[in-house]
Amino acid sequence: MDSMKRFIKLYIRPYWFRMVMVMLMAGVTSSYSFLLGFISKLTIDEVLQIKPAAEVASAAGMKSLIKEESVRPRDPQNVLPHQWQDGNIQPEKSRTEKIQWLWWIFILYLIVRSLFATINWFYNYNISFVGQRIVFRIRLDLHQKIQKLQMTFFDRQQTGKIMSRILDDVGLLQSEVTTTFVETTRHVARIIIGVVVLLSIDAKLAILALMALPLYVLTYKGFQRAIATTFSRYREAYADTYGILEERVKGIRVVLSFAREKREFRLFFKRLSGIFRLGLKSNMLSVGLSATCALVSGVASALIFYLGALQVRGGEMTLGDLIYFNMSMGSLFQPLVALTNVNAVIQQMVVVISRVFEVLDEDVRIEDKADALSLKTVHGRVGFQDVSFRYNESADYVLRDLNFKIDPGTSVAVVGPSGAGKSTLVSLLMRLYEPTEGRVFLDDYNIQDVRISSLRDHLSMVPQEPVLFSGTIVDNIRYGREGTTAEQVMQAAKSAELHDFIMTLPEKYEARVEERGSNLSGGQKQRLAFAMALVTDPSILILDDTTSALDAKTEAKIQVTLDRIMEGRTTLVITHRISTAMRADRVLVLDNGRMVGWGKHDELLEKCLVYRRLYDQQQKGDEDRELFAEPVEL
Repeated sequence: MDSMKRFIKLYIRPYWFRMVMVMLMAGVTSSYSFLLGFISKLTIDEVLQIKPAAEVASAAGMKSLIKEESVRPRDPQNVLPHQWQDGNIQPEKSRTEKIQWLWWIFILYLIVRSLFATINWFYNYNISFVGQRIVFRIRLDLHQKIQKLQMTFFDRQQTGKIMSRILDDVGLLQSEVTTTFVETTRHVARIIIGVVVLLSIDAKLAILALMALPLYVLTYKGFQRAIATTFSRYREAYADTYGILEERVKGIRVVLSFAREKREFRLFFKRLSGIFRLGLKSNMLSVGLSATCALVSGVASALIFYLGALQVRGGEMTLGDLIYFNMSMGSLFQPLVALTNVNAVIQQMVVVISRVFEVLDEDVRIEDKADALSLKTVHGRVGFQDVSFRYNESADYVLRDLNFKIDPGTSVAVVGPSGAGKSTLVSLLMRLYEPTEGRVFLDDYNIQDVRISSLRDHLSMVPQEPVLFSGTIVDNIRYGREGTTAEQVMQAAKSAELHDFIMTLPEKYEARVEERGSNLSGGQKQRLAFAMALVTDPSILILDDTTSALDAKTEAKIQVTLDRIMEGRTTLVITHRISTAMRADRVLVLDNGRMVGWGKHDELLEKCLVYRRLYDQQQKGDEDRELFAEPVEL
C-alpha cells in the first residue's frame, strides 16, 4: 500500500480543498435514503394510519409465536404502541388533518429532492474535474519521464507495453480514482447515519443488525488476495498482448511475405483466450464477493424484518417505524456491500498505480549535472578516450578501448562487419548511452559536463530507416528546430534534392505525410530525413548508412550535395559501402567492438586485414553483378 500512499500524496493532495468539499457533499448526500425513509414513515403513521388487528396474526399462523398473556388488549382503532397510550392517547386524524399532513409531506419531499439534486450536480462535477486533472498529471509525468530515460530502458521494453501503461493503465484510474475515495466517504457516512437511525428506532433490533458486520470482514478477507493477484496477471497479459500486436502491425510485410497469417492468428487467439479467462476470473471474484455480502445482508434483513413484524403485532412499534427501520437497514447494508467492492477496486488500483510508478521510479542515468555547460558554438572536434561500453553488467562489451580524435571539419567513415558497434559509437556521441568506461569529448569538453539539449542542438543524425511523423512535409522538416523560416525549409529541401518532388504535389509543402511516411517511397522518405537534419545547420552531421535506400542516380545526386554540405563540417558516416568510405577524409574500422584500423583508404588497404577483406568482398560482388548484367547467348 506504499504506492497508494505515495499516489495520494503526489496526485490527490494538491486538490485537497476540492476533495474535502466533495467528501462533505458526499456525507450530506448519504442521508438522502434515510430522509426518504423518514418521509415514508410519516406517510404511513400520520396519513394512512394503517391499523394492525389481532386477527391478522392468527390468520397468518403467528398467534402461536406470541404468548397470549403477553399481549395486552388494545383498541383496534388505535395505531399507537402500548407504551404511548398511557396518558397521551392520540385518536385517528380527520380527513382534513390527513390532507394537511399529506401536503406538508409533499412539500418536504420536493425540497429534499431539489436540494439533493443540486448537491449531486456539484458533487459529480468536482469528482470529474479532480479525476481528469489527476489523470492529466500522471500521463504528463509519464511522458516527461520517458523522454528522460536512457536508450537501455527502451531496448528492454516493448513499445506496446509502454503505450499500455500511459494510455490504458492510467485510463483505468480516470473513472475510479476520485470516485473510489469519495464513494468510500459516502459509504462510511451512510453507515454512521444508519447506525444512529437504527438505534433511535429500536436498539434491540439495531444490535441484531450490527451483528452481521463481522461476516463482511471475513468475506472480504477471503476474496482480497485472489482478486489482487488475478487482476495483476490480467494487466500484465494485456500489456504483453498490446506489445506483440504493435510489433506484428509494424512487421506486417514480413508476416505476409512468409505467409504466416495462420500462425499469427493462432498466437493472437491464444493470448486473447488467456486475457479472456483472467478477465472472467477477475469479474467472477468481484461478483462472488458482492454476492456473498448480499447473501449476508439478505439473511440479516429477513430475520430483522420477521422480528420487527412480531413487535408491530405486539404493539411495541408502529408499522411506519418498521418500514423506516427496514429501509434504513437496507441503506446500512448497501454501503457495506459497496465497501467490499470498493476494496476490490482499490486492490486493482494498487496494481495499476504500482505499474505506473515502475516507470516513474526508473533510474535516469543520463541527466544534466547541476553545473552543466551550454555551448553556444561548436567547432566540431570529437575525441574518444579509453571508451568501453556494455548494456548492463551481465552483458558482454559492445565497444572496447576506443581511442581516436577527429579534427573539426573532417569527414570520417565508420565501417566494419555487422554487429561491430558502429551505431553504438555514434549513440555514445549523442549521449543516448553513457560509456561504461572512458570519456567522450566535444571541443575538449567532456560531454557529460555539457547540457544534453545544448549537445544535441549541435548534432543531427539521419538514421538508416527514416522516422517521419504524421502531418505535413513542412511540419516534418521543421521538427528539428522551431521557428524555422519558409526560406530555410525550402533551402533544406533543395539541398536534400527534395524540392523538385515537392513542387509536383498539389499541396506543395503542405502535402500530408501519412503515418511513418507510408505514402512516400523509400527514397523520398530518406531525402525528407536529410532535409530534417540539414535545416538545423548542425556542427556535426551523422549519417547512418543513409543512401542505402536510394537508387544509383538519386544517390549520385545526393552524394554531390552531401559533399558540399559536409565541407567544413565534422561528419561521421556509418556505412557498409567501401565506395562511400573512399570519399571520407578518414576511415575508422571496427571489428567485434574494437578499433582495428584508422587512416585513409589506401593506407588501410595495405595495413588493415578487416578493411581489405571488406573491400575484396564488395569488389567481387560488383564483378558478379556486372557478369549477370551482361546478355547471355543461348
